[in-house]
Amino acid sequence: MSSTQLSTQWSLNRLLTILFASAFLVFSGCSRQALLDQAQTAWDGGDYKTAAECYEEYLKKTPQGERAGFARMQAATVCRRDLKEYDRAIQHYLHFIEDFPKSPEIYQARLSLAECYTATLKFREAINENESALPLASNDSERRRIRLKIADQYYELKDLGQALAEYEKVTKDAAYDESSELALLKISGIHTLRDEFDEAIPSYRAVAEHTQDAALRRMTRIRLADCYERTFQYDLAVQTLQETEPDPASPNYITQRIASIQEQARQRNLTPAASLNWKKK
Repeated sequence: MSSTQLSTQWSLNRLLTILFASAFLVFSGCSRQALLDQAQTAWDGGDYKTAAECYEEYLKKTPQGERAGFARMQAATVCRRDLKEYDRAIQHYLHFIEDFPKSPEIYQARLSLAECYTATLKFREAINENESALPLASNDSERRRIRLKIADQYYELKDLGQALAEYEKVTKDAAYDESSELALLKISGIHTLRDEFDEAIPSYRAVAEHTQDAALRRMTRIRLADCYERTFQYDLAVQTLQETEPDPASPNYITQRIASIQEQARQRNLTPAASLNWKKK
């Protein structure tokens, strides 16, 4: 074969190689896009298992591609929200946070990761993620909402002292809203668990005065009356119950509680002070 023929053959081989590579890239690109399209179609149709598998297949083929961040968050969301496969979702969120630290979706990724940790009872990890998300919150209301979640997670860990401190951060210098209502109820509940009835009274009273929920107002006023009774403030206990609307399901309960408290007050007044002191000893 002459040198001219060799040169021509080499040029032809090179051209074929370039054409093949180009065709492969085009096909691969179409194939990867097809996976995303298939995933979305499956998700829209309620086939969450297939949706997750398609997103994961795309990520295997293109772990650092242009749409990898999108695919990672989609996979995490379908695993968390629709499949309830929280451990699987956790891995996707961790990969997203590590691979795309400057993404505008980092804030939501951390909150969702904390949700998955909570669902799997990994409360320490959930606290860490929520604490990491706090500086990224857009306003004070959102920060208080996250702080409430942190407090709940300490409560689940039975770290009541730290939980109480976190709930108090939610209510400090804040107007009454849904977050402060939930925090106040937990604050009073913790104090009640500790037999700190005097400390529970202000929080119960705040909810009773401000809540728009009639059933919650009734329940809170009954608990407030219990605290007054336990601290021997019988008149306030009776007054609180008298101002409480009866529960239609138990219309006689409040009347019976008032009679019981009045009897306790009467018995206490009949008990000589010296006898009381002797019993305390």
